[in-house]
Amino acid sequence: MNPRMWAAPATRANADTLRARGIELIGPDEGEMAEGEWGVGRMVEPEAIFERVQRLLEPGPLTGKRVLVTAGGTREPLDSVRYLGNRSSGRMGVALAEEARRRGAEVVLLAANLAVPAPHGVETVPTPTAEAMRDAALALEDVDVLLLTAAVADYRPSAVVSGKRPKDAEAWTVELEPTDDIARALGARKRPGQVLVAFGAEHGEEGLARKRAMLETKNADLVVFNDVGRPGIGFDSQENEVVLVTRDGERTVPRTAKAAVAVAILDAVEELVS
Repeated sequence: MNPRMWAAPATRANADTLRARGIELIGPDEGEMAEGEWGVGRMVEPEAIFERVQRLLEPGPLTGKRVLVTAGGTREPLDSVRYLGNRSSGRMGVALAEEARRRGAEVVLLAANLAVPAPHGVETVPTPTAEAMRDAALALEDVDVLLLTAAVADYRPSAVVSGKRPKDAEAWTVELEPTDDIARALGARKRPGQVLVAFGAEHGEEGLARKRAMLETKNADLVVFNDVGRPGIGFDSQENEVVLVTRDGERTVPRTAKAAVAVAILDAVEELVS
């Protein structure tokens, strides 16, 4: 197909329906099309399709492992109606939960206001706020891999209005206070053999430098950098392009479907799991 066919709402809706039913989609990849165009819509190479089918037919490499995935964007209440939030849909986290399940893992998904269906065969726990997600994550101690994909609010209102604040002509000044750093808390108590994967949405090279520091500040084993300053990837998109950062080096996963990005991330995780 060409990029316009893959981007068509009907095609995307059908693909989402298949994934929601537990169907494995392989590709499409980004590359040159028969018509001379370039974009997402190219068939995955036959060798890669064969390798993926072979992996699906074999016992999962994460069989016996318990995986925690956080996904979506937290919403911090201002009153009974309004909230502070972000544009995260949860697609990347859901794709990771699906991929971990396909590899045989027992998966727990902490879901913050998902805009997409939670995957089949995965225990899903609603965690709408940063505090709820923190409490749920800290309560899950017997976990082998932590995939912290969710866009957790860094700040929340220091006071929540009781009921709905009526609209009037006066300005509304809201004081914010920092939320607890979930990745830092989990990294501080990380046990030997446990793998922590932190995700960060930032802009450009300066953002990438801040994400590199998370290997130490969060005690992370792998940091996934998502440059949300680039159009067409990350938030509000079916595709993504990320940089995988470990203490041994970095590599870029070129722009492709988020399901394919999930495959690349979990390939890297398997190398870290003892």
